[in-house]
Amino acid sequence: MKVFEKLLKAIALLALIAGVLVIVLRLFEKKREKMDELDAYLMNDDDTDVPAAASASDEEYLDQDLGEWNSLDERASVVLSFLVDPAKAEGFQKELADEGYSSNYDKETQILETVLHGPKDRQEIEEFEVVLKNLLLSTGSTYLGFAFE
Repeated sequence: MKVFEKLLKAIALLALIAGVLVIVLRLFEKKREKMDELDAYLMNDDDTDVPAAASASDEEYLDQDLGEWNSLDERASVVLSFLVDPAKAEGFQKELADEGYSSNYDKETQILETVLHGPKDRQEIEEFEVVLKNLLLSTGSTYLGFAFE
């Protein structure tokens, strides 16, 4: 009789283990199905065209930045930064100097900075912008931004 009771306990224990195993496997299966649904939703296998992010050129960024200033006061100064190839930095600086603007070039970082000192009216700022746009195009440089001093 004791052997029979031990056998029943062993069978009950195995059934309990099998039941827990089935429950765990079903939970994993449901989780995997949810992840597959989420992947299908997020990855969207359709061949629909997704619009590319709008990208602006350096000239457009420069135009936006300089377009914000209608004039510069007498005490105002603005530093404009550019990433310039070392081989073209001297030409960039010479062109700025020919137009009457000073600049500094750091060979290590390849950043050229030019300072626009006030007073400047809108027309002078637009003329400076044309010079900078031509330099960006001719040297393949990158406009990084500006900062008021």
